[in-house]
Amino acid sequence: MEDFKSIRVASLMKGEKVEVLHNPTSFPLIGRGNQGAVFKISSDQCVKIHAKQMHALSESTVLKAAQESSIVPRLYEVGENYIVMEYIEGPSLKEYLEEKGMITEDVTKKILFLLEEMKRLKFTQLDSRLKEIIVTKQGGFKVVDLVSHFTKKSDRPEKLMTNLNHLGLLSSFLEQVKKLYPQSYLEWKDFTC
Repeated sequence: MEDFKSIRVASLMKGEKVEVLHNPTSFPLIGRGNQGAVFKISSDQCVKIHAKQMHALSESTVLKAAQESSIVPRLYEVGENYIVMEYIEGPSLKEYLEEKGMITEDVTKKILFLLEEMKRLKFTQLDSRLKEIIVTKQGGFKVVDLVSHFTKKSDRPEKLMTNLNHLGLLSSFLEQVKKLYPQSYLEWKDFTC
């Protein structure tokens, strides 16, 4: 049986995606970020190999604290520099919205639920990029790449709003928020372009 623990990744330049230095396994690379690389290890599990041990610790802490929530992947195993978690099949919310070319009220409600759930879970970073939100087969949203959600502070979803603006969907989103959740709209209306 192959062992994902033999996979090595490294951060070669600050602010750049990690590089896979050594992968003697047949596990396919399914994503790379600034802190780690993700490999699919079975039909329902993936492993994130972190370049730095502290990032594995930070992300596993967030995942452990939020396991009862529907917005995070299920956690299976944590090691020195890796996390084995649920593999979520589906497009990122960014890809989903690019394909649709519009944002529906249902999607807006799900984004607002996700942000409220982050607050309930006591995340200090109440924000995620659209590429870090996966649309599941069942139509729900799961947040991945949670390394800094207990270490960075952000009371407003600035990355999310910026991403929506780049897709030309921020005005539609805010109009729907105004109708559905006027209090949130009052807090975010200055994001308009």
